[in-house]
Amino acid sequence: ETAPAKDGIQHRRPQVYFDLSHGGSTARVIFELFDDVVPKTSDNFRALCLGNHKGKDGNALHYKGSCFHRVIPDFMLQGGDITKGDGTGGESIYGYSFKDENFAIKHSTKGLLSMANCGSNTNNSQFFITVKATPWLDGRHVVFGRVVEGMDTIMALSRCKTTSGDRPTVSILVKDCGEILDEEAQKHRELELERKKQEEIDAGKTEMQKSHERMKQERAKIELEAKNVCEAVSSAVQEGIKRKVVPEANANKRKKVGSGMFKGLEDDSSEEED
Repeated sequence: ETAPAKDGIQHRRPQVYFDLSHGGSTARVIFELFDDVVPKTSDNFRALCLGNHKGKDGNALHYKGSCFHRVIPDFMLQGGDITKGDGTGGESIYGYSFKDENFAIKHSTKGLLSMANCGSNTNNSQFFITVKATPWLDGRHVVFGRVVEGMDTIMALSRCKTTSGDRPTVSILVKDCGEILDEEAQKHRELELERKKQEEIDAGKTEMQKSHERMKQERAKIELEAKNVCEAVSSAVQEGIKRKVVPEANANKRKKVGSGMFKGLEDDSSEEED
């Protein structure tokens, strides 16, 4: 559904869904968020349906897997405690809690989404869905959305068996959740997912190329070191051979010269005897 036109432009309010599981059955409930009236509160709920924000502990803030911990017949269903699951926890995308945005929308009918709290300005991830008009909550809780499909499921779940503490005896779980996109938005999202996938592939290729280049450089370095070692060994061997050959050559030379001198002397002595 579109919100009233602003400056001649129709604004489509975002829609999100819960796939609720109870006693082996699963049903989808779709909500419309009043982001034109309470944008900050609506964005918080939408983000928690998508699970694309991290909490203080580094884990994803996500309604998926959470439960409705409190159900009061002919009044409301309360859920959204994504940290403890019993109504004592919760965390928003803005921190543990955030301020009341405004009380412009009243609790005038069934099927309204409103923020649960423990006093003024203590909103986190917890919310409730009304199953009747609850005007006594006006000015105390921020209404930020409404059920557009699956109200029969909400009404049926509001009559489930509960303990003395209003907790369902059979868990009501958010099996899955997300955003409902129109055709154009869906196409854009698919293209965006495809682009991100290609970026990851390209990044993988780049990393592989970098790895190959590093291996190539390492191999070249090793080959150069091996070449230098071989040249050093060859030079040392050549130097050793040279040192061995030159002294032997000089010794032979001296031997030859010495033999000639004595031979001459021997010849002279022979002549004198004659």
